[in-house]
Amino acid sequence: MTIVTIYALFGSDVDNLHFTGAADPTFDVLTIIALSLFSIELIIASIVKEDYFLGFYFWLDLVATLSLILDITWFWTAVLGTGGNVASAAKAAKAGRASRASRVARIARIVRLIRLIRIVKLYKSAAAALEKEAMLEENQIIPSND
Repeated sequence: MTIVTIYALFGSDVDNLHFTGAADPTFDVLTIIALSLFSIELIIASIVKEDYFLGFYFWLDLVATLSLILDITWFWTAVLGTGGNVASAAKAAKAGRASRASRVARIARIVRLIRLIRIVKLYKSAAAALEKEAMLEENQIIPSND
């Protein structure tokens, strides 16, 4: 999920800076996959974690997940209503994405970054727990059969 979060943070920018409109469908598919994975994670966390559903982090994760919709070219084509003209739809989608470098996009990026920080924090606490468990196993005295 860390790799998916990094893609969610920077994928759209990489697409805009380094690729032509021909790469948009690939990035759209990757974004839909990321959106799906984050949605599944949100549902599982709501079921498994106590006090998560409708809590602060639930809403934070929901906003971060829904903000990925803005990175999908097909969404912008539908919103801008460019008819059936694919070329103008791609141009309008690119223009829409370029204009998203506003306050809302920055806030969504911050929310996604907080998600990444939470994943790193979870990894560190899991590693510490494993290390503590290993130390306890080393210090455990096994009675001999004398």
